[in-house]
Amino acid sequence: MTSQAELHRQLRRATDAEARRDIALRLLARTNSRQYLDECLRILNAEAVRATLDESHRDILRDKCLLYFAESKRDKAGLLRESLTRLLVHIQHADDADIYKLGVATYYLQPVDDVAQNLRAVALAGLAPIDPPLACLYAARFLGESHTSVFNCEPAMTAIDVLVASNQRLPVYQFLLRGGEAMARSQRGELTGKALESLGAEFPLHLYEELITQYQALDQPTASMGIINFIIGDRAETLYDRLEQVILSTRDVDLRRYGLVMMAAARDDALGERLLGMAKLARQDDLPVFIEAVEICHLPEWEETLDTLRRRLR
Repeated sequence: MTSQAELHRQLRRATDAEARRDIALRLLARTNSRQYLDECLRILNAEAVRATLDESHRDILRDKCLLYFAESKRDKAGLLRESLTRLLVHIQHADDADIYKLGVATYYLQPVDDVAQNLRAVALAGLAPIDPPLACLYAARFLGESHTSVFNCEPAMTAIDVLVASNQRLPVYQFLLRGGEAMARSQRGELTGKALESLGAEFPLHLYEELITQYQALDQPTASMGIINFIIGDRAETLYDRLEQVILSTRDVDLRRYGLVMMAAARDDALGERLLGMAKLARQDDLPVFIEAVEICHLPEWEETLDTLRRRLR
């Protein structure tokens, strides 16, 4: 029988995607060496190799994943299960729902911070097409949960995707009313911004205006980006005055630049006219960011406005 060390050498020499897949799966099935496991999973999750996986490769991945769910002390951070689950999600087989249900229920506090957020996110993504009602329940639970990663806001970011895909936006709105500010204040404004962007074109604009008031006062840049994206993306013209206020009132120059550039990039006449109108009244300190935006404005008047801004900047 070929040794694990020899399989590892073969794996490193292989260049063809299918050969790398087959060797990695053989080694994965046999080894419990963390060094070999990490190498196998890195290769299997590479885009070119992952694209070759199909149902015929499920058993090895399932067996290994279930092993670590049964013996979780051997995968305390959940990284092996996350990687294995990600591969199963790619294959998309309904009979893997058992693994996804284990994944969404997995938490690891080491020593106090949870480190299994990405495992729950991947498992939720796998569960969603198989059992949408159950996936939405977990998504509602994850949204605003204290164990939300400060690095990528998972699994709550995936939770919003799952809820939106099922047209279940009520939990998103509830999150913004009750938990969004706390997330934005604790280095997780990206999550709040995604929620503000995801309420949908049918969401009542008078209620959205209340959210603008709430989050404009907070002035957290990544959260406010969601407001800008919602208004511009949905062409919510009744909120264009509020859009101007959010952009002009922020203390964050990068947010102001983002909002102005998004107005220009939208290639919308009403937004373009507002941008040029705002540019004419721009404060001296804001001239550079207005110049960046006006340079890509599609309206004929952009050149005249740009010349005026540049003269003021001299």
